[in-house]
Amino acid sequence: MNDFNNIENTELDAMRQQLSELKERIERTTTLNEKLMHESIKGKMRGVHKRIIKVCIMGLVGIPVWGSIGWFYHLPWYFTVFTIAMLLSFIIADYFINRMDIDTMGNDMAETARQLVKMKRMRVRQELIGIPVVILWLAWFMWELFHSGIDHDLAMGMCVGGGIGAVIGACLGLHIFFGLQRSNDEMLRQIEELGK
Repeated sequence: MNDFNNIENTELDAMRQQLSELKERIERTTTLNEKLMHESIKGKMRGVHKRIIKVCIMGLVGIPVWGSIGWFYHLPWYFTVFTIAMLLSFIIADYFINRMDIDTMGNDMAETARQLVKMKRMRVRQELIGIPVVILWLAWFMWELFHSGIDHDLAMGMCVGGGIGAVIGACLGLHIFFGLQRSNDEMLRQIEELGK
């Protein structure tokens, strides 16, 4: 009977040891998964920042271009100033909407998720305001072309070119918008998976 108890105790001790080792492995794996998830989320946010920097650079390049166009084609100064102010406001809005400190991101996942949701909502608002403003601006631009005293055929060509540019710009802008929203959705899904 004593031998039977010794065998049982030895087996029980071995099982306890195996269970302890298994718990340690699970903890290490969970910690590693969390670290990998944090790095993945930070990597996606870096990608968002890179896209926004490219958009801001395009907007900053547009400022002197529109200043030159306004001067060269004798467009009214108030139209040129409005165009530059519009570009600056879009650049500033993009910066404030998409700013998030990558280094502290992920320390508090609930706060990170809240900021990502807020970022998505603000982007939608920006599009809901920006699209009508750009449509009105484009109509105003075409009106100014025909009333600026430049040749009618040149004005017509610039209107057609402006329309084509607007369509291309709208497609590119919507592509960027949906890509940024998709990145935020992926980060939110990863945060949700971490919480499980």
